[in-house]
Amino acid sequence: MREIASVPSLGYHPQFRYVAYEKSRPVPCEFSRTFSPAQNASGDRKMQVRRLLEIILLLLHGRCGTLRELSEHCSVSVDAIKNDIGILKNSGIPIRCCSASGTVSLPEGFTLETMFKPRRERSAEMSCVPPLPDGGGYPGFTYPPQHRHMAPERKRNELAPGVYAFVGYSSSNFGVIASEHGYILIDAGDDLNGAAEALREIKNLIPGGVQAVILTHSHPDHRGGAEIFLEGRRDVPVWGHADFGAEQRAGRGLERVSAERAARQFGAGIPDADYPVNFMLPRFAGGKSGPLLSPNIFVTEDRMPVRIDGVNLELHRIPGESTDHLVVWQPERQVLFSGDHVYRSFPNIYPVRGGVYRDVEQWAKAVRRLMDFRPKAMMFGHNAVPAPDEILPMLSGYAEAIEYVYAETLKGMNQGKTPDELAASLRLPGHLRDQAYLGEFYGAVPWAVRSIYAHKLGWFDGNPTTLVPLTPLEEAERMAALAGGSGQLLRAAQNALAGRDYRWAARLADYLLQLGETENGKAVKAAALEGLSRDILPVAGKNYLLRSVLDLRK
Repeated sequence: MREIASVPSLGYHPQFRYVAYEKSRPVPCEFSRTFSPAQNASGDRKMQVRRLLEIILLLLHGRCGTLRELSEHCSVSVDAIKNDIGILKNSGIPIRCCSASGTVSLPEGFTLETMFKPRRERSAEMSCVPPLPDGGGYPGFTYPPQHRHMAPERKRNELAPGVYAFVGYSSSNFGVIASEHGYILIDAGDDLNGAAEALREIKNLIPGGVQAVILTHSHPDHRGGAEIFLEGRRDVPVWGHADFGAEQRAGRGLERVSAERAARQFGAGIPDADYPVNFMLPRFAGGKSGPLLSPNIFVTEDRMPVRIDGVNLELHRIPGESTDHLVVWQPERQVLFSGDHVYRSFPNIYPVRGGVYRDVEQWAKAVRRLMDFRPKAMMFGHNAVPAPDEILPMLSGYAEAIEYVYAETLKGMNQGKTPDELAASLRLPGHLRDQAYLGEFYGAVPWAVRSIYAHKLGWFDGNPTTLVPLTPLEEAERMAALAGGSGQLLRAAQNALAGRDYRWAARLADYLLQLGETENGKAVKAAALEGLSRDILPVAGKNYLLRSVLDLRK
Protein backbone atom coordinates (compact mmCIF):
# COMPACT_ATOMS: atom_id res chain seq x y z
CA MET A 1 0.00 0.00 0.00
CA ARG A 2 1.29 3.41 -0.93
CA GLU A 3 2.13 5.60 2.04
CA ILE A 4 0.12 8.81 2.00
CA ALA A 5 1.56 11.92 3.60
CA SER A 6 0.10 12.73 6.97
CA VAL A 7 0.45 16.49 6.98
CA PRO A 8 0.22 17.70 10.57
CA SER A 9 -2.06 20.35 11.83
CA LEU A 10 -2.94 22.82 9.09
CA GLY A 11 -6.32 23.06 7.50
CA TYR A 12 -8.83 25.64 6.36
CA HIS A 13 -12.01 26.69 8.05
CA PRO A 14 -14.21 29.49 6.69
CA GLN A 15 -14.11 31.47 9.94
CA PHE A 16 -10.46 31.05 10.80
CA ARG A 17 -7.56 31.43 8.45
CA TYR A 18 -5.26 28.80 9.87
CA VAL A 19 -6.62 26.29 12.33
CA ALA A 20 -5.35 23.14 13.98
CA TYR A 21 -7.37 20.00 13.44
CA GLU A 22 -7.72 17.68 16.39
CA LYS A 23 -10.06 14.73 15.99
CA SER A 24 -11.49 16.45 12.91
CA ARG A 25 -12.74 19.44 14.93
CA PRO A 26 -11.45 22.92 14.13
CA VAL A 27 -9.90 24.79 17.02
CA PRO A 28 -10.53 28.53 16.45
CA CYS A 29 -7.15 29.69 17.67
CA GLU A 30 -3.78 29.91 15.90
CA PHE A 31 -2.21 29.61 19.36
CA SER A 32 -3.27 25.98 19.56
CA ARG A 33 -1.47 24.86 16.43
CA THR A 34 1.91 25.05 18.11
CA PHE A 35 1.27 21.84 20.01
CA SER A 36 0.44 18.43 18.70
CA PRO A 37 -1.76 16.02 20.74
CA ALA A 38 1.31 13.92 21.46
CA GLN A 39 3.15 16.86 22.89
CA ASN A 40 0.23 17.92 25.04
CA ALA A 41 0.15 14.49 26.62
CA SER A 42 3.44 15.01 28.42
CA GLY A 43 3.67 16.71 31.80
CA ASP A 44 6.43 19.04 30.62
CA ARG A 45 4.36 20.24 27.73
CA LYS A 46 1.36 20.81 29.98
CA MET A 47 3.56 22.92 32.22
CA GLN A 48 4.81 24.86 29.21
CA VAL A 49 1.29 25.51 27.91
CA ARG A 50 0.36 26.80 31.37
CA ARG A 51 3.46 29.01 31.43
CA LEU A 52 2.71 30.41 27.98
CA LEU A 53 -0.73 31.49 29.10
CA GLU A 54 0.77 32.92 32.29
CA ILE A 55 3.26 35.00 30.27
CA ILE A 56 0.44 36.51 28.22
CA LEU A 57 -1.53 37.40 31.37
CA LEU A 58 1.53 38.90 33.08
CA LEU A 59 2.25 41.11 30.08
CA LEU A 60 -1.41 42.10 29.71
CA HIS A 61 -1.56 43.29 33.33
CA GLY A 62 1.87 44.94 33.26
CA ARG A 63 3.28 42.83 36.08
CA CYS A 64 6.45 41.91 34.23
CA GLY A 65 8.25 43.88 31.57
CA THR A 66 11.60 42.16 31.06
CA LEU A 67 12.94 38.69 30.30
CA ARG A 68 14.55 38.59 33.77
CA GLU A 69 11.30 39.46 35.56
CA LEU A 70 9.40 36.79 33.62
CA SER A 71 12.05 34.17 34.36
CA GLU A 72 11.98 34.97 38.09
CA HIS A 73 8.21 34.95 38.25
CA CYS A 74 7.93 31.64 36.37
CA SER A 75 10.97 30.08 38.09
CA VAL A 76 12.66 29.12 34.83
CA SER A 77 15.75 30.33 33.01
CA VAL A 78 15.87 33.38 30.76
CA ASP A 79 16.62 31.04 27.85
CA ALA A 80 13.42 29.12 28.59
CA ILE A 81 11.45 32.39 28.54
CA LYS A 82 13.08 33.33 25.21
CA ASN A 83 12.00 29.96 23.81
CA ASP A 84 8.46 30.52 25.10
CA ILE A 85 8.31 33.95 23.49
CA GLY A 86 9.48 32.43 20.20
CA ILE A 87 6.64 29.91 20.38
CA LEU A 88 4.11 32.65 21.08
CA LYS A 89 5.41 34.80 18.22
CA ASN A 90 5.23 31.88 15.78
CA SER A 91 1.68 31.28 16.93
CA GLY A 92 0.59 34.77 15.94
CA ILE A 93 0.81 36.55 19.32
CA PRO A 94 2.42 39.96 18.57
CA ILE A 95 4.89 40.01 21.46
CA ARG A 96 7.64 42.60 21.15
CA CYS A 97 11.03 41.57 22.51
CA CYS A 98 14.25 43.53 22.31
CA SER A 99 17.29 41.31 22.80
CA ALA A 100 19.55 44.27 23.61
CA SER A 101 17.48 45.67 26.49
CA GLY A 102 15.58 42.54 27.48
CA THR A 103 12.25 44.38 27.43
CA VAL A 104 9.11 42.42 26.56
CA SER A 105 5.66 43.83 25.84
CA LEU A 106 2.37 43.42 24.00
CA PRO A 107 1.04 46.14 21.67
CA GLU A 108 -1.31 48.66 23.25
CA GLY A 109 -4.89 47.53 22.76
CA PHE A 110 -4.10 43.82 22.63
CA THR A 111 -6.59 41.70 24.60
CA LEU A 112 -7.35 38.02 25.08
CA GLU A 113 -10.39 38.60 22.90
CA THR A 114 -8.09 39.86 20.15
CA MET A 115 -6.03 36.66 20.35
CA PHE A 116 -9.02 34.50 19.48
CA LYS A 117 -10.36 36.63 16.68
CA PRO A 118 -10.02 35.60 13.03
CA ARG A 119 -6.67 36.64 11.54
CA ARG A 120 -8.14 39.29 9.23
CA GLU A 121 -9.81 41.13 12.10
CA ARG A 122 -6.80 40.80 14.37
CA SER A 123 -4.37 42.06 11.73
CA ALA A 124 -6.50 45.10 11.02
CA GLU A 125 -6.58 45.99 14.72
CA MET A 126 -2.91 45.39 15.47
CA SER A 127 -1.30 46.57 12.24
CA CYS A 128 -0.53 50.01 13.49
CA VAL A 129 2.06 48.97 16.07
CA PRO A 130 5.46 47.80 14.76
CA PRO A 131 7.42 45.76 17.28
CA LEU A 132 11.07 46.28 17.96
CA PRO A 133 13.24 44.81 15.19
CA ASP A 134 14.83 41.64 16.48
CA GLY A 135 16.10 39.81 13.42
CA GLY A 136 14.38 38.08 10.55
CA GLY A 137 12.50 34.84 10.45
CA TYR A 138 15.15 33.26 8.21
CA PRO A 139 18.81 33.98 7.38
CA GLY A 140 19.15 37.16 5.34
CA PHE A 141 15.80 38.69 6.22
CA THR A 142 16.34 41.75 8.37
CA TYR A 143 12.88 42.08 9.87
CA PRO A 144 10.86 39.45 11.70
CA PRO A 145 7.46 38.42 10.35
CA GLN A 146 5.81 39.89 13.46
CA HIS A 147 6.77 43.41 12.32
CA ARG A 148 3.33 44.71 11.40
CA HIS A 149 2.07 45.89 8.07
CA MET A 150 -0.08 49.00 8.16
CA ALA A 151 -3.50 48.64 6.63
CA PRO A 152 -3.87 51.50 4.12
CA GLU A 153 -5.86 54.39 5.55
CA ARG A 154 -8.04 56.09 2.94
CA LYS A 155 -7.17 59.74 3.34
CA ARG A 156 -7.09 62.93 1.30
CA ASN A 157 -4.02 64.95 2.26
CA GLU A 158 -3.70 68.66 1.45
CA LEU A 159 -0.01 69.14 0.63
CA ALA A 160 -0.44 72.85 -0.11
CA PRO A 161 -3.40 75.07 -0.98
CA GLY A 162 -5.12 73.38 -3.92
CA VAL A 163 -2.66 70.46 -3.98
CA TYR A 164 -3.83 67.06 -2.73
CA ALA A 165 -2.52 63.53 -2.30
CA PHE A 166 -5.09 60.72 -2.34
CA VAL A 167 -3.84 57.79 -0.27
CA GLY A 168 -5.57 54.41 0.12
CA TYR A 169 -8.02 54.83 -2.76
CA SER A 170 -6.10 52.28 -4.83
CA SER A 171 -2.91 50.22 -4.69
CA SER A 172 -0.96 53.39 -5.49
CA ASN A 173 -1.39 57.05 -4.61
CA PHE A 174 -2.45 59.81 -6.99
CA GLY A 175 -2.15 63.57 -6.76
CA VAL A 176 -4.40 66.46 -7.76
CA ILE A 177 -3.37 70.05 -8.45
CA ALA A 178 -6.07 72.70 -8.89
CA SER A 179 -5.67 74.63 -12.17
CA GLU A 180 -7.48 77.47 -13.97
CA HIS A 181 -10.24 75.34 -15.51
CA GLY A 182 -10.14 72.22 -13.38
CA TYR A 183 -7.28 70.07 -12.12
CA ILE A 184 -4.09 68.25 -13.13
CA LEU A 185 -3.91 64.56 -12.18
CA ILE A 186 -0.60 62.95 -11.13
CA ASP A 187 -1.00 59.21 -11.78
CA ALA A 188 -4.41 57.55 -11.73
CA GLY A 189 -4.31 54.58 -9.34
CA ASP A 190 -5.69 51.19 -10.34
CA ASP A 191 -9.03 50.75 -8.56
CA LEU A 192 -12.09 52.07 -10.38
CA ASN A 193 -14.28 52.17 -7.27
CA GLY A 194 -11.67 54.11 -5.30
CA ALA A 195 -11.12 56.46 -8.24
CA ALA A 196 -14.89 57.12 -8.43
CA GLU A 197 -14.98 58.00 -4.74
CA ALA A 198 -11.96 60.28 -5.16
CA LEU A 199 -13.58 61.98 -8.18
CA ARG A 200 -16.66 62.84 -6.13
CA GLU A 201 -14.40 64.47 -3.54
CA ILE A 202 -12.46 66.35 -6.24
CA LYS A 203 -15.66 67.75 -7.72
CA ASN A 204 -16.61 69.11 -4.30
CA LEU A 205 -13.22 70.78 -4.00
CA ILE A 206 -12.45 71.97 -7.53
CA PRO A 207 -14.81 73.19 -10.27
CA GLY A 208 -14.15 71.74 -13.73
CA GLY A 209 -12.72 68.43 -14.92
CA VAL A 210 -9.28 66.99 -15.53
CA GLN A 211 -7.11 69.22 -17.74
CA ALA A 212 -4.04 66.98 -17.98
CA VAL A 213 -2.61 63.76 -16.62
CA ILE A 214 1.05 63.20 -15.77
CA LEU A 215 2.17 59.58 -15.40
CA THR A 216 5.23 59.14 -13.21
CA HIS A 217 5.99 55.75 -14.82
CA SER A 218 4.40 52.86 -16.69
CA HIS A 219 3.53 50.36 -13.96
CA PRO A 220 -0.14 49.33 -14.27
CA ASP A 221 -1.05 50.16 -10.66
CA HIS A 222 -0.49 53.85 -11.48
CA ARG A 223 -2.71 54.10 -14.53
CA GLY A 224 -5.55 51.52 -14.40
CA GLY A 225 -8.04 53.93 -12.78
CA ALA A 226 -7.71 56.64 -15.43
CA GLU A 227 -11.04 56.12 -17.23
CA ILE A 228 -12.92 57.41 -14.18
CA PHE A 229 -11.10 60.74 -14.21
CA LEU A 230 -11.22 61.13 -18.01
CA GLU A 231 -15.04 60.80 -17.94
CA GLY A 232 -15.15 59.66 -21.54
CA ARG A 233 -12.91 62.43 -22.91
CA ARG A 234 -10.25 61.53 -25.46
CA ASP A 235 -8.64 64.96 -25.82
CA VAL A 236 -6.91 65.13 -22.45
CA PRO A 237 -3.12 65.67 -22.66
CA VAL A 238 -1.26 62.79 -21.01
CA TRP A 239 2.40 63.40 -20.21
CA GLY A 240 4.96 60.64 -19.82
CA HIS A 241 8.65 59.80 -20.12
CA ALA A 242 10.03 59.46 -23.66
CA ASP A 243 11.02 55.88 -22.79
CA PHE A 244 7.62 55.07 -21.31
CA GLY A 245 6.99 51.31 -21.14
CA ALA A 246 10.62 50.23 -21.62
CA GLU A 247 10.29 47.59 -18.91
CA GLN A 248 7.28 45.99 -20.60
CA ARG A 249 8.99 46.04 -24.00
CA ALA A 250 12.01 44.23 -22.55
CA GLY A 251 9.71 41.39 -21.51
CA ARG A 252 8.30 40.69 -24.98
CA GLY A 253 8.15 36.98 -25.73
CA LEU A 254 7.75 36.11 -22.05
CA GLU A 255 4.14 37.18 -21.68
CA ARG A 256 2.87 33.81 -20.44
CA VAL A 257 5.42 33.12 -17.72
CA SER A 258 5.44 36.78 -16.71
CA ALA A 259 1.66 36.75 -16.31
CA GLU A 260 1.75 33.55 -14.24
CA ARG A 261 4.43 34.85 -11.90
CA ALA A 262 2.79 38.27 -11.60
CA ALA A 263 -0.50 36.59 -10.66
CA ARG A 264 1.29 34.84 -7.79
CA GLN A 265 3.14 37.95 -6.63
CA PHE A 266 -0.02 40.03 -6.55
CA GLY A 267 -2.10 37.29 -4.95
CA ALA A 268 -4.59 36.68 -7.75
CA GLY A 269 -7.03 33.98 -6.71
CA ILE A 270 -6.29 34.17 -2.98
CA PRO A 271 -9.65 34.47 -1.14
CA ASP A 272 -10.19 37.85 0.49
CA ALA A 273 -10.30 36.23 3.93
CA ASP A 274 -6.81 34.82 3.41
CA TYR A 275 -5.22 37.81 1.68
CA PRO A 276 -2.44 39.33 3.82
CA VAL A 277 -3.27 42.71 5.30
CA ASN A 278 -0.65 45.11 4.02
CA PHE A 279 -0.10 48.61 2.78
CA MET A 280 1.89 47.86 -0.36
CA LEU A 281 -0.52 45.64 -2.27
CA PRO A 282 -3.92 46.20 -0.67
CA ARG A 283 -6.98 44.44 -1.97
CA PHE A 284 -10.23 46.36 -2.37
CA ALA A 285 -13.66 44.76 -2.09
CA GLY A 286 -15.13 44.36 -5.56
CA GLY A 287 -12.21 46.28 -6.99
CA LYS A 288 -11.14 46.17 -10.61
CA SER A 289 -8.92 48.12 -12.98
CA GLY A 290 -9.79 49.71 -16.29
CA PRO A 291 -7.80 50.16 -19.51
CA LEU A 292 -4.22 51.25 -18.97
CA LEU A 293 -3.65 54.89 -19.90
CA SER A 294 -0.62 55.75 -22.07
CA PRO A 295 1.02 59.13 -22.76
CA ASN A 296 0.34 61.21 -25.84
CA ILE A 297 2.95 63.86 -24.95
CA PHE A 298 6.49 62.68 -24.26
CA VAL A 299 9.09 64.35 -22.07
CA THR A 300 12.39 64.34 -23.97
CA GLU A 301 14.47 66.58 -21.71
CA ASP A 302 15.96 65.76 -18.32
CA ARG A 303 14.36 68.91 -16.93
CA MET A 304 11.32 70.29 -18.70
CA PRO A 305 9.57 73.38 -17.29
CA VAL A 306 5.93 73.38 -18.41
CA ARG A 307 2.86 75.50 -17.82
CA ILE A 308 -0.29 73.41 -17.80
CA ASP A 309 -3.62 75.20 -17.48
CA GLY A 310 -2.06 78.08 -15.58
CA VAL A 311 0.12 75.94 -13.29
CA ASN A 312 3.93 76.07 -13.46
CA LEU A 313 5.52 72.66 -13.10
CA GLU A 314 8.87 71.01 -13.71
CA LEU A 315 9.02 67.47 -15.13
CA HIS A 316 12.30 65.74 -14.35
CA ARG A 317 13.46 62.52 -16.00
CA ILE A 318 15.10 60.66 -13.12
CA PRO A 319 15.55 56.92 -13.66
CA GLY A 320 15.45 54.83 -10.51
CA GLU A 321 13.00 52.06 -9.73
CA SER A 322 12.32 52.06 -13.47
CA THR A 323 14.09 53.78 -16.35
CA ASP A 324 10.95 55.64 -17.43
CA HIS A 325 10.39 57.58 -14.21
CA LEU A 326 9.22 61.19 -14.13
CA VAL A 327 9.37 63.31 -11.01
CA VAL A 328 6.87 66.18 -10.82
CA TRP A 329 7.98 69.35 -9.02
CA GLN A 330 5.78 72.34 -8.26
CA PRO A 331 8.41 74.98 -7.48
CA GLU A 332 6.11 77.74 -6.24
CA ARG A 333 4.67 75.53 -3.50
CA GLN A 334 7.74 73.26 -3.19
CA VAL A 335 5.68 70.10 -3.54
CA LEU A 336 7.26 66.95 -4.96
CA PHE A 337 5.59 63.90 -6.52
CA SER A 338 8.26 61.21 -6.55
CA GLY A 339 6.52 58.16 -8.05
CA ASP A 340 7.96 54.87 -6.81
CA HIS A 341 11.49 56.05 -6.11
CA VAL A 342 10.64 55.83 -2.39
CA TYR A 343 7.89 54.32 -0.24
CA ARG A 344 7.60 53.02 3.32
CA SER A 345 9.34 49.70 2.75
CA PHE A 346 12.77 48.42 1.88
CA PRO A 347 12.80 48.95 -1.91
CA ASN A 348 11.64 46.19 -4.18
CA ILE A 349 14.99 45.94 -5.95
CA TYR A 350 14.04 42.52 -7.29
CA PRO A 351 10.34 41.81 -7.97
CA VAL A 352 9.77 38.09 -7.46
CA ARG A 353 7.62 38.03 -10.60
CA GLY A 354 10.84 38.67 -12.54
CA GLY A 355 11.73 41.46 -14.91
CA VAL A 356 14.61 43.61 -16.04
CA TYR A 357 17.38 44.51 -13.62
CA ARG A 358 16.54 47.50 -11.45
CA ASP A 359 19.76 49.44 -11.40
CA VAL A 360 20.67 49.80 -7.73
CA GLU A 361 23.27 52.53 -8.19
CA GLN A 362 20.86 54.49 -10.32
CA TRP A 363 18.08 54.08 -7.76
CA ALA A 364 20.23 55.40 -4.93
CA LYS A 365 21.26 58.38 -7.07
CA ALA A 366 17.60 59.07 -7.83
CA VAL A 367 16.75 59.25 -4.13
CA ARG A 368 19.72 61.58 -3.56
CA ARG A 369 18.37 63.76 -6.39
CA LEU A 370 15.04 64.00 -4.59
CA MET A 371 16.84 65.43 -1.56
CA ASP A 372 18.18 68.25 -3.72
CA PHE A 373 14.66 69.63 -4.18
CA ARG A 374 14.34 70.07 -0.39
CA PRO A 375 10.56 69.73 -0.65
CA LYS A 376 8.19 71.11 1.97
CA ALA A 377 5.61 68.46 1.05
CA MET A 378 5.83 65.20 -0.83
CA MET A 379 3.69 62.35 -2.16
CA PHE A 380 5.20 58.87 -2.42
CA GLY A 381 3.93 56.40 -5.00
CA HIS A 382 2.56 54.29 -2.11
CA ASN A 383 1.78 54.62 1.60
CA ALA A 384 1.16 57.56 3.85
CA VAL A 385 2.34 61.09 3.13
CA PRO A 386 5.45 61.97 5.18
CA ALA A 387 5.40 64.85 7.64
CA PRO A 388 7.56 67.80 6.53
CA ASP A 389 10.27 67.03 9.10
CA GLU A 390 10.32 63.36 8.03
CA ILE A 391 11.09 63.96 4.38
CA LEU A 392 14.84 64.55 4.29
CA PRO A 393 15.75 61.99 7.02
CA MET A 394 13.66 59.34 5.24
CA LEU A 395 15.21 60.07 1.86
CA SER A 396 18.70 60.02 3.34
CA GLY A 397 18.11 56.70 5.15
CA TYR A 398 16.50 55.19 2.06
CA ALA A 399 19.43 56.08 -0.17
CA GLU A 400 21.91 54.90 2.45
CA ALA A 401 20.18 51.51 2.74
CA ILE A 402 20.35 50.96 -1.03
CA GLU A 403 23.98 52.07 -1.16
CA TYR A 404 24.91 49.86 1.79
CA VAL A 405 23.38 46.70 0.32
CA TYR A 406 25.06 47.38 -3.03
CA ALA A 407 28.50 48.06 -1.54
CA GLU A 408 28.39 45.09 0.86
CA THR A 409 27.24 42.75 -1.91
CA LEU A 410 30.18 43.76 -4.08
CA LYS A 411 32.51 43.41 -1.10
CA GLY A 412 31.27 39.87 -0.47
CA MET A 413 31.55 38.99 -4.16
CA ASN A 414 35.19 40.09 -4.12
CA GLN A 415 35.72 37.85 -1.10
CA GLY A 416 34.49 34.89 -3.14
CA LYS A 417 31.15 34.47 -1.41
CA THR A 418 28.36 32.78 -3.34
CA PRO A 419 24.91 34.34 -3.80
CA ASP A 420 23.48 31.91 -1.22
CA GLU A 421 26.12 32.86 1.34
CA LEU A 422 25.67 36.57 0.76
CA ALA A 423 21.88 36.44 0.81
CA ALA A 424 21.95 34.58 4.13
CA SER A 425 24.44 36.85 5.87
CA LEU A 426 24.02 40.44 4.69
CA ARG A 427 21.94 42.60 7.02
CA LEU A 428 21.27 46.30 7.28
CA PRO A 429 23.26 48.06 10.02
CA GLY A 430 21.43 48.75 13.27
CA HIS A 431 20.67 52.44 12.68
CA LEU A 432 18.90 51.54 9.43
CA ARG A 433 17.36 48.34 10.73
CA ASP A 434 15.60 50.38 13.42
CA GLN A 435 13.73 52.49 10.84
CA ALA A 436 10.17 51.26 10.27
CA TYR A 437 10.14 52.73 6.75
CA LEU A 438 12.89 50.24 5.81
CA GLY A 439 11.00 47.18 6.99
CA GLU A 440 10.85 44.38 4.41
CA PHE A 441 7.16 44.91 3.73
CA TYR A 442 7.64 44.67 -0.04
CA GLY A 443 11.27 44.32 -1.05
CA ALA A 444 13.75 42.16 0.85
CA VAL A 445 17.49 42.40 1.42
CA PRO A 446 18.34 38.81 0.32
CA TRP A 447 16.40 39.22 -2.94
CA ALA A 448 18.25 42.47 -3.64
CA VAL A 449 21.59 40.75 -2.99
CA ARG A 450 20.80 37.95 -5.47
CA SER A 451 19.72 40.47 -8.11
CA ILE A 452 22.92 42.49 -7.79
CA TYR A 453 25.06 39.35 -7.93
CA ALA A 454 23.33 38.00 -11.04
CA HIS A 455 23.58 41.37 -12.79
CA LYS A 456 27.27 41.79 -12.05
CA LEU A 457 28.57 38.22 -12.46
CA GLY A 458 25.73 36.28 -14.09
CA TRP A 459 24.25 32.93 -13.07
CA PHE A 460 27.51 31.18 -12.17
CA ASP A 461 28.22 31.28 -8.42
CA GLY A 462 31.94 30.54 -8.71
CA ASN A 463 31.69 26.99 -7.38
CA PRO A 464 33.08 24.70 -10.12
CA THR A 465 30.60 21.99 -9.13
CA THR A 466 27.77 24.07 -10.50
CA LEU A 467 29.35 24.17 -13.95
CA VAL A 468 28.29 20.55 -14.52
CA PRO A 469 25.44 20.05 -12.04
CA LEU A 470 23.17 17.09 -11.45
CA THR A 471 19.70 17.48 -12.90
CA PRO A 472 16.88 17.83 -10.33
CA LEU A 473 15.80 14.25 -11.05
CA GLU A 474 19.33 12.87 -10.69
CA GLU A 475 19.76 14.65 -7.38
CA ALA A 476 16.38 13.41 -6.13
CA GLU A 477 17.22 9.81 -7.05
CA ARG A 478 20.54 9.99 -5.23
CA MET A 479 18.99 11.62 -2.16
CA ALA A 480 16.37 8.89 -2.03
CA ALA A 481 19.05 6.22 -2.29
CA LEU A 482 21.03 7.92 0.47
CA ALA A 483 17.97 8.15 2.71
CA GLY A 484 16.91 4.56 2.11
CA GLY A 485 14.12 5.12 -0.39
CA SER A 486 11.34 7.61 -1.10
CA GLY A 487 9.44 6.40 1.98
CA GLN A 488 12.26 7.62 4.18
CA LEU A 489 12.30 10.93 2.35
CA LEU A 490 8.58 11.25 3.03
CA ARG A 491 9.03 10.50 6.73
CA ALA A 492 11.85 13.04 6.92
CA ALA A 493 9.59 15.62 5.27
CA GLN A 494 6.79 14.87 7.74
CA ASN A 495 9.20 15.22 10.65
CA ALA A 496 10.41 18.55 9.22
CA LEU A 497 6.81 19.79 9.07
CA ALA A 498 6.17 18.70 12.64
CA GLY A 499 9.29 20.58 13.71
CA ARG A 500 8.29 23.70 11.72
CA ASP A 501 11.40 23.30 9.55
CA TYR A 502 9.44 24.46 6.55
CA ARG A 503 12.34 25.20 4.21
CA TRP A 504 13.72 21.68 4.56
CA ALA A 505 10.24 20.18 4.24
CA ALA A 506 9.69 22.10 0.99
CA ARG A 507 13.06 20.92 -0.36
CA LEU A 508 12.28 17.31 0.47
CA ALA A 509 8.87 17.74 -1.16
CA ASP A 510 10.63 18.83 -4.36
CA TYR A 511 12.58 15.55 -4.32
CA LEU A 512 9.34 13.61 -3.88
CA LEU A 513 7.75 15.43 -6.82
CA GLN A 514 10.77 14.69 -9.01
CA LEU A 515 10.44 11.00 -8.10
CA GLY A 516 6.81 10.96 -9.18
CA GLU A 517 5.39 10.93 -5.63
CA THR A 518 2.91 13.55 -6.73
CA GLU A 519 0.22 13.14 -4.06
CA ASN A 520 2.66 13.07 -1.17
CA GLY A 521 4.92 15.72 -2.68
CA LYS A 522 2.09 18.19 -3.24
CA ALA A 523 0.62 17.64 0.24
CA VAL A 524 3.94 18.20 1.98
CA LYS A 525 4.96 21.13 -0.18
CA ALA A 526 1.62 22.90 0.26
CA ALA A 527 1.86 22.61 4.05
CA ALA A 528 5.49 23.76 4.01
CA LEU A 529 4.77 26.80 1.85
CA GLU A 530 1.79 27.69 4.02
CA GLY A 531 4.08 27.65 7.03
CA LEU A 532 6.69 29.74 5.24
CA SER A 533 4.06 32.33 4.33
CA ARG A 534 3.62 33.04 8.05
CA ASP A 535 7.35 33.26 8.64
CA ILE A 536 8.35 36.01 6.20
CA LEU A 537 7.31 39.64 6.10
CA PRO A 538 7.48 40.78 2.40
CA VAL A 539 3.95 40.69 1.06
CA ALA A 540 5.01 39.80 -2.49
CA GLY A 541 6.65 36.68 -1.07
CA LYS A 542 3.64 35.90 1.14
CA ASN A 543 1.34 36.20 -1.87
CA TYR A 544 3.56 34.02 -4.05
CA LEU A 545 3.65 31.30 -1.40
CA LEU A 546 -0.08 31.37 -0.64
CA ARG A 547 -1.09 31.33 -4.30
CA SER A 548 1.30 28.40 -4.85
CA VAL A 549 -0.42 26.58 -1.97
CA LEU A 550 -3.77 27.00 -3.70
CA ASP A 551 -2.31 25.68 -6.96
CA LEU A 552 -0.86 22.62 -5.23
CA ARG A 553 -4.16 21.81 -3.52
CA LYS A 554 -6.31 22.04 -6.64
